Amino acid sequence: MKNALVIGATSDIGIHIAETLAKQGFSLSLTGRDKQKLNDIKSSLKTKFPVSLETYELDVTDFSSHSKFYDSLNPKPEIVFFLAGYYQNQTKARENQSELLTTIQTNYSGIVSLINIISLDMEKNQNGTIVAVSSVAGERGRQMNYIYGSAKAGLTTYLSGLRSLLFKKGVHVCTIQLGPVYTKMSFGHNLMPWLTLQPETAANLIVKAGLNKKDIVYIRWPWRLIMGIIRMIPEWIFKRLPPF
Repeated sequence: MKNALVIGATSDIGIHIAETLAKQGFSLSLTGRDKQKLNDIKSSLKTKFPVSLETYELDVTDFSSHSKFYDSLNPKPEIVFFLAGYYQNQTKARENQSELLTTIQTNYSGIVSLINIISLDMEKNQNGTIVAVSSVAGERGRQMNYIYGSAKAGLTTYLSGLRSLLFKKGVHVCTIQLGPVYTKMSFGHNLMPWLTLQPETAANLIVKAGLNKKDIVYIRWPWRLIMGIIRMIPEWIFKRLPPF
């Protein structure tokens, strides 16, 4: 039986990723900060599928717990999905140090810490796939979300370097460039329906990209074109544009 680990399984997309993997016969290890929600997901999946499933309380910003958590997994996962993310009021993140650090640690440094531990083990075994959700917000700093975007930009760059390093070692790294999805994290934001996905659709596409060992995937294809145009706008014009 194939083994998969889902970091951030209690997120709206993570729940659907776990279900998609269960349908495909994966043995699952699911993590989240909410123990009750993890138990509810476990009960639901076991009712629907004959799945082997374990749950683990894990906060990606608790760096000291990362090695102990991964060491506790038996068997170790063949594929890992990183869904943990945090996006709140970006003005508050600028003005409040705690909010700033939570944004950076949840979206970048906590994920990198875990990936580093897991990738070293996969490299040693010369096998495994890492799938991490980044964001189109990381492709250029925009005034409305540059703190969140900078964390995602760092993650995208980290994954690019890791992919190159591990390619010859039999380990694959997949970067998901995600645009807006209808989730709790995006609630209250002014989203364009034609560019915004339902979480179940996003989950299916993320799993497909990981299993097919894609390198960089824009889950909603127009974002590749949109961000290409945004990247080409000269800085002297870009800094004068209204928030978008």
